[in-house]
Amino acid sequence: MKVSSNFLKRLHLDPKYGLLNARSAQLVLEFFRLLDCKGTGGIDDIQFAAFLSSSTDLSKTQIYKIFDIFDLDRSGSCEFDEFYLLVCILVAINDGKAKHFLYRHWRTCFELLDEDGSKAVSRSEFETLGFLFGFSRAAVKKIYDEFDVSGNQELDYNEFRLFVFAAIDVQEDLERRAKRKEKRKAKNRFTAALSRLTMNNRSIGEL
Repeated sequence: MKVSSNFLKRLHLDPKYGLLNARSAQLVLEFFRLLDCKGTGGIDDIQFAAFLSSSTDLSKTQIYKIFDIFDLDRSGSCEFDEFYLLVCILVAINDGKAKHFLYRHWRTCFELLDEDGSKAVSRSEFETLGFLFGFSRAAVKKIYDEFDVSGNQELDYNEFRLFVFAAIDVQEDLERRAKRKEKRKAKNRFTAALSRLTMNNRSIGEL
């Protein structure tokens, strides 16, 4: 999923707490009030869909599924605290920190993914919303193969927590590898440039 909203791209999570700071939260509140044009204290599915369709590349099916998930109190609308959580996730995604957000707020994310309130996240539930945290269906399958200790195609609190800790370790390892790869590329570019410069100097000297 890609975030296209310029408003969201200007926001960043506090590195210590993994949430928006007070100033950013106030901006999000003002933005929410603009969306809540009826002044009801919540936005309905149409307003919610308009926001996400203009801010991301999500399909309508995915958007309405997210609305159902984020309507935590089943009121038929998304109140500010629910909207705030969604914005935090979108900002984390845009900054490439979705798995870090999952790590810091794993209990909240568990409850979010546990759509039926069974105190366990089924494979189908994870497949439905895993894209929010950057997990493909293939990745979800691998997760359940490795962390579903009970073998019932569900992750309970403990299994989910083990998965989150492992996921962040993998994420950090990938980031380290990416940095090393970028350093090697930069070094190779520098070496190539230096080599060209040396050859040019030789050519000039020969003239």
